[in-house]
Amino acid sequence: MPLHIYLPHISPQGLEKVEIALAWDEGVKLNPRLKAARRALEIEGESSFLVLGNAKMLETQGRRIIHLEIGEPDFTTPANIREAAIRALKEGETHYTPTPGMLELRRAIAEKTAQDFGVEVCFENVSVTLGSKEAIFAALASIVEEGDEVIYPNPGYQAYASGVMFFGGKPVPVRLREEDEFRMTPDEVNRLVSDRTKAIIINSPQNPTGAVLSRDDVKGIVEIAKDAGAYVISDEIYRYIIYDGLKHYSPLQFDENLENTIVVDGFSKYYAMTGWRLGYVITPEHLTAPLQLVLNLVTACPSSFIQIGGLEALRNGSNAVREMVEQYAIRRGVVIEEVSKMSGVHMVRPRGAFYGFLNVKEIIGRAGINSLKLASILLEKYGVAVLHGSAMGSFGEGYVRISYANSVENIRNGLRIMSKAFNEIAGF
Repeated sequence: MPLHIYLPHISPQGLEKVEIALAWDEGVKLNPRLKAARRALEIEGESSFLVLGNAKMLETQGRRIIHLEIGEPDFTTPANIREAAIRALKEGETHYTPTPGMLELRRAIAEKTAQDFGVEVCFENVSVTLGSKEAIFAALASIVEEGDEVIYPNPGYQAYASGVMFFGGKPVPVRLREEDEFRMTPDEVNRLVSDRTKAIIINSPQNPTGAVLSRDDVKGIVEIAKDAGAYVISDEIYRYIIYDGLKHYSPLQFDENLENTIVVDGFSKYYAMTGWRLGYVITPEHLTAPLQLVLNLVTACPSSFIQIGGLEALRNGSNAVREMVEQYAIRRGVVIEEVSKMSGVHMVRPRGAFYGFLNVKEIIGRAGINSLKLASILLEKYGVAVLHGSAMGSFGEGYVRISYANSVENIRNGLRIMSKAFNEIAGF
């Protein structure tokens, strides 16, 4: 029997799910026991990479594409960080390190955490990972059992729900609402807590909306988790990219004994180190050994010379971060300006990260399409790559996400093309 795989694919009808059948020669019989695990087939991949792949394919055909789909800084990793890793390679740093990472890097992460939040973290509870994705995976692997419920933001990063399901848990979405500026509020969380709740995932600043949780939001969610005997998993990968004089708050600041907080962070976004694949997770003491066993099983250890680059980032990267955030603030201003001129489109002002989450419900309503189809039309007909809102969860339908981790020129041109496209698509 043929195996069927479903992948987003560019077709003449647009970006849609197209069935690809992998069939064997007639007469060849496959042992029925030789099949992929259901949990692997049910993983929902990160759509931004799939859209990027489709956009790149169009570029190979000679098309010019403006990339607003991928959440990747357009800046090159700062020179001092690159030079530190190169120097480490030249000096022979090419061997295994301990599974949780180099001692110097773990100490530096603990020191930086104490400096930023005024909370003492033992370096032994810091584990270095291959990007924040592995940190999320390892955290979920360490706590989620069959039937456990994990509350997570929707729209939000799709790895949360996919990871929970992979380990047999039940993802429970909190609907993020425009009237709350897409903040994940304690009241909304409290409505969803049950005796099966194992963890509550928060992400601030948030992907895809740019929402930033207030002090009361974070404190309230921590208190709810404590009462429920649940963990808080805090994804803080954008925590330095924040605007309007707002401040980032971590659950670490409200968990006095550091017993139910798991912090996930990394170097990709604010140090412009996406390709380095370097992240970390901070765990309660009782969870550290189990999580490090998971990491040992999956990757043994992170690359040694890359960890040395991360150490340089922590020690001497703050000025570069500040300069990049200043540029993101300028770009955000361009997004706000251009979106305000669009007919039938509006956007909640992003307070952090580098995304705009555009409400296009009037556009797709007039055209009789969904956000996936709209994104396909923008890419194929107009040469602008964006991410459809439903890629960020069911409550993201009716929106498209743009990334302003791009040049001012590209952002402005891309949004002006989108405005023209919306007028034509909706018939304004």
